[in-house]
Amino acid sequence: MRGEGRGAGGERQLLALIVALVVATSVLAEDAAPRRVVSLAPSVTEIVFALGAGDRLVGVSAHCDYPEAAKTIDRVGTFLQPNIEVILAKRPDLVIAVPSPENRSAVEKLGELGLRVLVVRPEKVDEVLQAIGVIAAALGDAPAGERLIASIRADLGAQKARVASAKPRKVLMIVGRRPLIAAGAGTYQDELLVMAGGVNVAAAGGEAWPHLSIERVIVTAPEVILDTGMDERDDAGAAAFWAPFDTIPAVRNGRVVVGGGYDLLRPGPRMARTLATLIDAIHESPTPPAPRP
Repeated sequence: MRGEGRGAGGERQLLALIVALVVATSVLAEDAAPRRVVSLAPSVTEIVFALGAGDRLVGVSAHCDYPEAAKTIDRVGTFLQPNIEVILAKRPDLVIAVPSPENRSAVEKLGELGLRVLVVRPEKVDEVLQAIGVIAAALGDAPAGERLIASIRADLGAQKARVASAKPRKVLMIVGRRPLIAAGAGTYQDELLVMAGGVNVAAAGGEAWPHLSIERVIVTAPEVILDTGMDERDDAGAAAFWAPFDTIPAVRNGRVVVGGGYDLLRPGPRMARTLATLIDAIHESPTPPAPRP
């Protein structure tokens, strides 16, 4: 614990008291549906809201910004560095985490302190659907999970049907310009690009997030460039970056599509909407449609 105006002994006593309260609460609620939930990842927060249980969230990570209501919930640290003291103070009866090497120690510590911790890994389409089912069951509402999964599957199927007979187009999805980084093989983005009728030119090397030279981009000759705008959010910045490379078909033909940001990078229950955005960008409009509410 860190704090000003408190000695180390006082801090330890306070932490011990919080732990005791949390453990007691967890024991009492062991067989009940959790009412106080902490989410340590944006994808988890979106799933909890999509299941209709957003009102149970008492803490979320600093990166949880969707839906709008998530912005009003208390922050409990970042995805990589959850704040154990703050989480304990929330007296949660369920903590839901997504694993990473950086947050592993903190997540394990929460379990050691007596909290009920659920770890899910929603990194691919099927994994997101599986996580929805697991989280719904943990919240005591498995039918809600089944309904949400069925709805997402139906929406994905409807979107894929739109491009069933479309000619595949060579696509490059950029997640950073300086350096030039692309969504590559085996990523969630690669999976959706293929569903959208695209051929991911950055997947050929087998890397998940390859650093590309502009020479390599020129050689792969993408017909569409999806610049997520993570480095520079404005169209002018993207135009200035790509304009000198008009030998690239996407640049020459005005098919550099800017925007999307985290919506295109975050696996979650909005995946069918993301797929629709990719389809429109690749096959129809040079500008993705505005996000649906």
